[in-house]
Amino acid sequence: MLVRTPDYVNIQVAASRQLAHLYGLNDERYADNLRNYHEYVRERDLCLTHAFGHPQVNRSLSLAELPEPYTAVGVVNHTSEGVIVRGAKLLATLAPFADEIFCPVYRPLRPDTEEDRKYCIGFAIPVATRGLKFICRPSHDMGRPLSEYPLSGQYDEMDAVAMFDDVLIPWERVFVYDDVELANMTVQKVTLWRQYIQQVAVKSIAKLEFILGITHGITDAIGIGGYSHVQEKNAEIIDTLETVRAYLRAAEADAAPYVGLPDAEGIWPAAEPWIAMRNWYPDAYSRVAAIVEQLAAGGLMLTPTEEDLAGPLAGEIGKYYQGASIDAKKKVRLFRLAWDLIGTQFGSRQTLYERFFNGDVVQLRQRRYSTYDYTRADASLDTFMREVEVG
Repeated sequence: MLVRTPDYVNIQVAASRQLAHLYGLNDERYADNLRNYHEYVRERDLCLTHAFGHPQVNRSLSLAELPEPYTAVGVVNHTSEGVIVRGAKLLATLAPFADEIFCPVYRPLRPDTEEDRKYCIGFAIPVATRGLKFICRPSHDMGRPLSEYPLSGQYDEMDAVAMFDDVLIPWERVFVYDDVELANMTVQKVTLWRQYIQQVAVKSIAKLEFILGITHGITDAIGIGGYSHVQEKNAEIIDTLETVRAYLRAAEADAAPYVGLPDAEGIWPAAEPWIAMRNWYPDAYSRVAAIVEQLAAGGLMLTPTEEDLAGPLAGEIGKYYQGASIDAKKKVRLFRLAWDLIGTQFGSRQTLYERFFNGDVVQLRQRRYSTYDYTRADASLDTFMREVEVG
């Protein structure tokens, strides 16, 4: 349930470190900054949040065209001490609990456009830096007993918008600055996702195993396992789980040095399994959540409180809320768990996260269409058509 555990962003820093030389192509100090920052985080075992996106003001306009200056984080000035920035970034999940915030350039900027140059800044600073503030959404913790809200009462990691009010970024914490061409190249070449999606896959396997346990428990609890459509839905979750496991295994088995960048350090998981998984999983998870809803059905709405279970109606509850293979107390808690997974604010946030955490899946699929290597597919068709003509 915790999707932004510290290993998530720390892997991104490690991936950036593997390609640090790219950041230093025009100024070696930026490469050194990244190497030193990686060591700093590693040796202190720090927890990081990150912020890549820009405020949702008007997506039809470029950053420089927005009516309010410095809506997105941009450079106000620079001094001998560092770069002064102003504006906002999102989405800083885990920010209230983190030590540092990592803000690389992760969106392409318009080349040869002077107005975009002020947004060309990549950096990392402590979350306690003067002038850095966070706007947090309301907590999903209801303040109720964990038996009623077992997930939202424990695993709300918080999401926030990071606001930079003339924040000084020390030079030693700057990784990209005032070099749009280099920044755009790093966006393309420094494929952080090739490393962090391994963490995502491990998380997804654990999460799907847990959800499968919930659906299997519901199936047994109310005696619906004999119905073919129920068996089919349980099997669909099993197949989703095992597909993610296969993607993970394929990406690890085919891991190799970074092709095309001989100076890249370390080993990188294979790209193709990750691309396929990240384009498929948002819809797959939404389907899994829908299956939980379908199997639990009206039982999600018929759950008394812990006070009820211990109150004067305990006898009636024991009679009317028992299941086929489970007593009333255990059944109520099971269904409350299922509701917290998919129906509460916490549950809805989980589904929203799985859909958008890695970007808009529509754009990801469009990019897939335009960048995929069709050589073998086209050759297969050409070979067949030639054989037909000869025949």
